[in-house]
Amino acid sequence: MAGTSTLIPSRHPGALGGPTARSGIVLVYTALTLAVGSVAGASPTTVTVQVASPPEERTDLLRVLGDGVVGSSEQAVPLSGVSTLAGWETGEWQYRITAGPRRGQVEVESVAPIGASARDETWKRTIGRESTLYLRETGDGSLVLPSQITHPHRAVVYFEPPLIYLMAGMAPGEAQRFEGRMDVHSANNPAVKWYSGTIRATTVYAGVYRITTPAGAFQASLIKTEYEIDILSVVSVRDTLYTFYAPGVGKVAEAEHRRITAAGVFRSDTKTGKVLLAYPALSRPIDTQQAP
Repeated sequence: MAGTSTLIPSRHPGALGGPTARSGIVLVYTALTLAVGSVAGASPTTVTVQVASPPEERTDLLRVLGDGVVGSSEQAVPLSGVSTLAGWETGEWQYRITAGPRRGQVEVESVAPIGASARDETWKRTIGRESTLYLRETGDGSLVLPSQITHPHRAVVYFEPPLIYLMAGMAPGEAQRFEGRMDVHSANNPAVKWYSGTIRATTVYAGVYRITTPAGAFQASLIKTEYEIDILSVVSVRDTLYTFYAPGVGKVAEAEHRRITAAGVFRSDTKTGKVLLAYPALSRPIDTQQAP
């Protein structure tokens, strides 16, 4: 959600939905939207919405990026060439975490081609040590996400229909709504299915803004996505994601607000942010252990 959250069962056995399984559910943050920024289905519903202008758009969530990061709104045009907009080329992008438990740390995201998989994925995007997204480009120029791996809990998540990582042709103010299914399997043995859940998302192309980061200043398209994920009628995830993309660079800033509840035994409310430190065109080195 890239991000949203995926739920991985504990190592302890128990009937799905029973007391052991409910108390043993482990909530795992994954870089879905945090890298995703836009989610829709193969046949999403299109609606037009009113795009808020500053200062309304500068919510508390955007403030986690830091002072002076989000600037004035600028003229927006329909999204095209989303591979260029997403920075879809082999290389590494480095981000400073601006809020949340890992504030001040640096996270590395990388993109690399792969041989075609069983689901026709041809690229992978690795988000730090947390997750790897497997993607392909569609005939209309959109990028779709059929599956991802969450590394800490060795889980693979399949999306049906595949999620849209970034949708070509969206007009300013346009929204896409989606409902789909997610199936969570063991990454060690993908034949073993742990559970299924539902995912719903509303994605809005919310305009273009001047974004200033340690890597430079950019004209960046803002993609806002609201996620709803429900697992086993027990766990609920609500996620709001703002992702800024600059043409020829990719993701330059991202803010997320994630709320999770689980059967009354777990509740979390977390805001995180990241801003671009370096991308493949930059030559200056960045300390990947700790930001200055």
